[in-house]
Amino acid sequence: DIFILDKKKNKITLIEVGITSQDSLQIVETEKLRKYDLLGNELGLIYRCSVEIIPYVMTWDGIVTKYHKSHLKRLEIPMNIEVYIQSIVLKMTVETISFDRRRGLESGLNAEESWERASMGVIMRSEMHEEPIPSLKEAKREEDGVKILKPKNNTPLISQGETTLQEPPNNIN
Repeated sequence: DIFILDKKKNKITLIEVGITSQDSLQIVETEKLRKYDLLGNELGLIYRCSVEIIPYVMTWDGIVTKYHKSHLKRLEIPMNIEVYIQSIVLKMTVETISFDRRRGLESGLNAEESWERASMGVIMRSEMHEEPIPSLKEAKREEDGVKILKPKNNTPLISQGETTLQEPPNNIN
């Protein structure tokens, strides 16, 4: 999850990220809004500013709700970044299913059991996925008082509890 404090606009933006199954998609998106409403109110009182809570939720196979497009507009995420995020989710899904199917074949599971286990594996891995943390160089923009963290490389940083995205290079492999 991501916390942004914009002192110039006197506004806090909480971005609640979630990966879930298709059956739970709408529920998870609604729960993210409800769950963080109390936290948002407290932060608004502490910092004396407005608070916006934006859920960023998709299924393990890249499906989103009908509200996702409006959330993207509020986040001002360019389409190439959205596509990149979805490709990472799909890649993790394929890796998990492939791994779990191989393991399932070894344990004698039938296709349906193997698929169910693989689906749950994707959800669990996405919630607990950790990458090595690159060194961060902190820069501060004086004009608006917002701190910006710049990784030394251009790879996405996904760690337990938080996500930092950098725009991927434009070369397609």
